[in-house]
Amino acid sequence: MKQLKTLIAAAALASSSNLFAHGMMGMTYPQDGAMMMEPTDRVEVKFEMPMKLVNLKVVDSAGKPVAIDFDRSKEASTHFKVMMPNLKADNYEVRWKAMSDDGHMMKGSFGFMQH
Repeated sequence: MKQLKTLIAAAALASSSNLFAHGMMGMTYPQDGAMMMEPTDRVEVKFEMPMKLVNLKVVDSAGKPVAIDFDRSKEASTHFKVMMPNLKADNYEVRWKAMSDDGHMMKGSFGFMQH
């Protein structure tokens, strides 16, 4: 009985780790919490698995969107880059939403300060 419980627990852990690993964020530019001393000209997101980037917004500390040229991705990729205009000194939040090949939607955000 104890072996059966151990086997079930191991199977549950293996399947849940696959769910959490599915499309996880690998890297962002700027890094979350970064203080950018030089002008930030782009936002980059890298995923560990191919994803379709459905939405990407950059907002300032007042919640006002920054005008960026974002086009929803038609093909899955692990790396996306969006160019940005000159930013004033402020705190910014990047909000993203992505979809895996199997249709699983994920979203997240990261922030940085432009000095």
